[in-house]
Amino acid sequence: MRRPDSLALALRRPGYLVSAWLPRAWLFTLTSALITGPFVILIFSGLLQSQSLYALVALLVVVTLACSTLIARLDRFRVSLLGQDRIADPHGPAGGNRSGWHGAGGGGPDRVRLRLGEAATWREVLYVAACLAVGWACAGAHLLVVAAVTAAVTIPERVVAGDPVWDTNPAGVVLGFGVAVVGLPALGYAVGLLALAQAALARSLLAPRGDELRRQIARLTASRANLVRSFEGDLRRIERDLHDGAQQKLVTLAIALGSAELDLAELDAAELARAGVDVAWLRAHLDRAHDLAEAALDDLRSTVRAIHPRVLADHGLTPAVHELTSRMHVPVTLASTVEGRFDAEVELCAYFVVSEALTNVARHSRALGAGVEVARDGDVLTVRVHDDGVGGADPRAGTGLAGLRERAEAAGGNLTVTSPDGGPTTITLLLPARAAAVGPGDLAEPRGVA
Repeated sequence: MRRPDSLALALRRPGYLVSAWLPRAWLFTLTSALITGPFVILIFSGLLQSQSLYALVALLVVVTLACSTLIARLDRFRVSLLGQDRIADPHGPAGGNRSGWHGAGGGGPDRVRLRLGEAATWREVLYVAACLAVGWACAGAHLLVVAAVTAAVTIPERVVAGDPVWDTNPAGVVLGFGVAVVGLPALGYAVGLLALAQAALARSLLAPRGDELRRQIARLTASRANLVRSFEGDLRRIERDLHDGAQQKLVTLAIALGSAELDLAELDAAELARAGVDVAWLRAHLDRAHDLAEAALDDLRSTVRAIHPRVLADHGLTPAVHELTSRMHVPVTLASTVEGRFDAEVELCAYFVVSEALTNVARHSRALGAGVEVARDGDVLTVRVHDDGVGGADPRAGTGLAGLRERAEAAGGNLTVTSPDGGPTTITLLLPARAAAVGPGDLAEPRGVA
């Protein structure tokens, strides 16, 4: 039987009392009692020392406000002890610091007003107030456990030692021992239920709701898009460095080797032979060095084009896709009805999906023909690549298709792959048809073609 992966499932199984979930539940409820303990001590000390009930209430409100966010943050994490997912933080960022208005990094009036104006803060206060009752129950359960364990251990010792209580009330001793032994399993289940009850309370009050969840989704989406843009910006800088640095040096090297070959051809071979120079060997090595320089230059140009294709930056998606299809050995038809420019992130995503799909066609599909369709329907840009190959493409198999799906999701789109065994294979990309934020001439720095 598969082991339960949460306390809720473990409580339904017969082996709960001997599983690892019981000590987890003990730990969860014990920490709940310890967390609420200071509040209980404050209440009792206030009742004993305060001359005014209003002063006690005010003190409790201040302490609860000061500690509620810290306790809530701790309990969002503590639910993982019970096999549950951590609860997301519903608070919005405060000055770029999510530490909370009470926490490290200072506070200030603006942060206090921000936190007090959030509904999540007052739900945390309500949660801490509700946890006082739960904490009492947790503390009581642990005291009962201590009492039951003490009775189960000490009563047999007292009986063996001939304690007079055995003679005066033997039935009571047996009943007490039986209650202690039977009560321990019952308390084990009670502690587990208490832990689940507090976790449910935490999830209902501490998790993001409505607008809070939508704001978090919007922040995560924007953050992911910023990471993608930053990554693409880094790639562009690498591409510029390769183009303007290493590529130009390789061009200069190739030209120098070509000039050396020409100079060698103009020299008198007889004089060189008398001087001990092996002309044939020298010419062969110059030819080989020149060929290697040209091959390295071609590889570097291919790498630069793969990092950020110039035709995409200068002319847009359709010409860039046309260039991809024209380099294929397999016949590929292109049907594109889109005009104008799109957002650079959208164009890059569409381009690399087509590039990877055509690469798979050439390497793996054994297709006799393929097709690429690019169309716009309202606010949706659709890119479809299909072939008549053997099929069997699976994004879950660790191929480049998995990375393309992640790139599509980062751009706000969706990629689907249909590839049954025996074919055909169809890759469909749906992207938001966002217009370019800048003019085409601003997308890339104009350069000469090396």
